Amino acid sequence: MKFKYKAISISGTEQAGKIEAGSKERAIELLQKHKLVVISIRETKELVSLKNLLAVFHKVSHKKIVIFSKELSILLMAGVPLVESLRIQYDQEESPYFKEQIFKISNMVEDGVPFSVALSKFPNIFSDFFVNIVRSGEASGKMQESLLHLSDYIEKQYLLTSKVKSALMYPAVILGGFALVGAGMMAFVVPQLVGIFEGSDQELPLPTKILIFVSDFMQHNIILIAIAGCFLVYIIKKYIKTSNGRSKVDTIILKIPQFSPIFKKFYVARFAENLSMLISSGIPIINALQISGDVVGNSVYEKIIHNSVDEVKIGGSIAYSFERSDQLPPLVPKMIRVGERTGKLDVVLKDIAEFYTKEVDIAIDGLTAIIEPIMIFVLGGAVAVLVASILMPIYQMTTMI
Repeated sequence: MKFKYKAISISGTEQAGKIEAGSKERAIELLQKHKLVVISIRETKELVSLKNLLAVFHKVSHKKIVIFSKELSILLMAGVPLVESLRIQYDQEESPYFKEQIFKISNMVEDGVPFSVALSKFPNIFSDFFVNIVRSGEASGKMQESLLHLSDYIEKQYLLTSKVKSALMYPAVILGGFALVGAGMMAFVVPQLVGIFEGSDQELPLPTKILIFVSDFMQHNIILIAIAGCFLVYIIKKYIKTSNGRSKVDTIILKIPQFSPIFKKFYVARFAENLSMLISSGIPIINALQISGDVVGNSVYEKIIHNSVDEVKIGGSIAYSFERSDQLPPLVPKMIRVGERTGKLDVVLKDIAEFYTKEVDIAIDGLTAIIEPIMIFVLGGAVAVLVASILMPIYQMTTMI
C-alpha cells in the first residue's frame, strides 16, 4: 500500500512525500522513526504519471554510490546498527531520488528483509555485482569490510572508465564543432556568395559546385534532414539494444585502429578486478564468473567468460578456456593457470587488473598525444578545402577583371 503524507522535520521544515507500508499505522510508525511529525496521511492509488514516466531517466552517480558505501561502512564499524546507519544516510542525502530509495531500503531492512535483498529491488542503482558482494558480507559477518572494498572498487572503475571516455571525447568534440561550423557556413555564408557567382558567366570549379549543391539541398530540405537524422539515431539506438546489434557494435569497437588495444586492456582489467573481488569475498567460482561476464560491459568478452563457466562446470580450467580466445593477451591465461595451480587465483587476478589498468593509463596518454596533431592536420585540411571552394571562383573573377 502507498500513502501520501505531510510531515514536519526536526528542523521545523514541512515536507511531503509518499511511503510504502502494509498499513496506515505502519506508515506513521516508519515516518516517526525518521524523526518526522506526521500532519496528514492518506492512502493513494498510483496511476501512470509524468513522475513515473520520467523515473526511468533517474540515475545515481558513481560518486554517490562510493560515498554511500564508504560512509555506511564507517558507521557499521563504529557499531551503529544497519537501520540507523541507513537513516543517517537518508538524513544527509541531497538527491531527492536517491533519498527516496534509501528511505525505502531502510524500511525494508527494518521489516526483516536482508540488506542484499533490499538492494536487489533497485537494479538501476545497485548492480548484481554490488548485491552479491553485500550478500557475501552478510554471510561472512564482514559487511563493513565488503562495503569499504566496494567503494574502493567503484572509485577505481569510475576513474578507469573516465579516462577511456576522455580519450574518445576529444576527437568527438573537435569533429562535432567542425560539423556545426560547416553547417553554419552552408546555411548562411555560401547562399550569400551564390548570387555573386551566378552573376558571372565563368565556369565554376567542381569543389565550388559541390559546395553550392550541398548548401542548396540543406536550405530546401532542412526539416527533412532533421527528421531523417532523428529517425536514424532512433533506429541505431533500437538496433544497439538488440543482442545482434550489441554484438556487432562491440565487435567493431574491438577493431577500431589505435583504440582497439586500449579497449581490450580495459575489458581485461575490469574482468580481472571483478572476478578477484568476487572470489576473495567468498562467492563460488561459477557464480563469480557468471556475474563477471554479466557486468564486463562487452558482449564479446561476456561470451568468452560465459564459455569458461561451461568449462569449469565439467571440471576444466578457466585458463584452458581463455587460451582458445584471440581477444585475450597470452599473458592472461598463463597467469590465471598459475593462480589456479597455487590456489591464489584472486591474488593473481588482482595483479592482472593492476597491470592492465596501468597499461590503459599509459596507452591513453600516448594516444592523446598522437590524436592532437592528427586532429589539427585533418581539420586544417577540411578547412582548407572549404575555404578554397569559396575563394577559387572569387580569384578567377578578379583575374578576369
